[in-house]
Amino acid sequence: MESLTLTSTTQGGLVPNVLVVDDDPTVRSQLVHFYTNCGWTVVAVACAEEALERLADGIIDLVIADIKLPGLDGVGLIARMHENFRDVPVIAITGYSDIETAINVLKQGAVDFVVKPLDRDALQSSTQAVLDKTRVYMEIRRLRRGLKNESEFGGMLSKTPEMYRLFEIIRKVAPTEMNVSIEGETGTGKELVASAVHYNSNRHAGPFVTISCAGFSDSLLERELFGYERGAFIGAKQSRAGKIELAHGGTLFLDEIESISIAMQGKLRRVIENQKVRRLGGSASIHVDVRVIAATTVPLGKLVAGRKMRSDFYDRVNVVSIHLMPLRRRKEDIPLLVHDFLHRHPIAAHKGITSISRQAMRLLLKYSWPGNIRELHNVLERAIVLNTRRVIEHIDLTALN
Repeated sequence: MESLTLTSTTQGGLVPNVLVVDDDPTVRSQLVHFYTNCGWTVVAVACAEEALERLADGIIDLVIADIKLPGLDGVGLIARMHENFRDVPVIAITGYSDIETAINVLKQGAVDFVVKPLDRDALQSSTQAVLDKTRVYMEIRRLRRGLKNESEFGGMLSKTPEMYRLFEIIRKVAPTEMNVSIEGETGTGKELVASAVHYNSNRHAGPFVTISCAGFSDSLLERELFGYERGAFIGAKQSRAGKIELAHGGTLFLDEIESISIAMQGKLRRVIENQKVRRLGGSASIHVDVRVIAATTVPLGKLVAGRKMRSDFYDRVNVVSIHLMPLRRRKEDIPLLVHDFLHRHPIAAHKGITSISRQAMRLLLKYSWPGNIRELHNVLERAIVLNTRRVIEHIDLTALN
């Protein structure tokens, strides 16, 4: 093979990691020399089994593999990658007599194939095409590798400094016993933050009990929170522990606390202050060891100023305040969130959907996302269900209006 030169070896300043899989030491050496000279980081192996081990490390951006390999062949390797490493593209290497097999590997998931003896122009063209198609996902892999510590917070992902600061706040607050309030628009992930605080705290082995306070009348909310004894009201045929009692030794997450009435706020304040709860119809107080995390879409200060929240209740639930950014202010995270959703969604996995077109991504980046991450997930789920190809080409935002 002649000396080769790529016209563009990096995308957005990223240096790709390529895995060469070929049992022929001469071809292997040629490919290593080519990609190394182009500025790539290259790993070379002689068999598919070792290739799968390297892929499991999560650092490979492109695989170029011979179809004929000892043991598991190239077709089998590509099939395994299609199952477990869908976002890593594969270029297959084949001989002139194996064109039919090459076409088969394209159906198995390879993005392209090149024919031996390797031609400079063909390899350059194929590699450049892979770079152009997978730049976003190569960046996502780098971000995910760089976010190992930060992304452990219940699936939250970001590359923004503001979100990094949020993750640091969670790390600092979680080990304490302080009650926490979380403010953010609908769909920004307030329950994820609450879960992250709980599971990074000393209470992680205890229960994480959640309740959305919206939509309940005072009487129903009181039953849910405080529990009741048998005969406490018509229909109470047996005693039942409330959410507060069930959260003993752990964390109680109160979502949408702006919906709680002034009267109920007073009752909750006493529970938080005294760590005691009494079931409806009961005569004895039950000791509870509960940390409270409260979430709201309305700034708590405004609720207090508007006399919709008691100041003493505010003081109890707002010891530490966490503010979540809306998605429109962290749009650079959208490619990362899209990739993560496609990677985890079972229907996408079943259909083999691994990526989204540039045009569709541009639409996602231009949209204002009033429903935030939850709305993004809904849009992607609809696209996955309706899509018939491995790449999502069309995003329907009109259905949101």
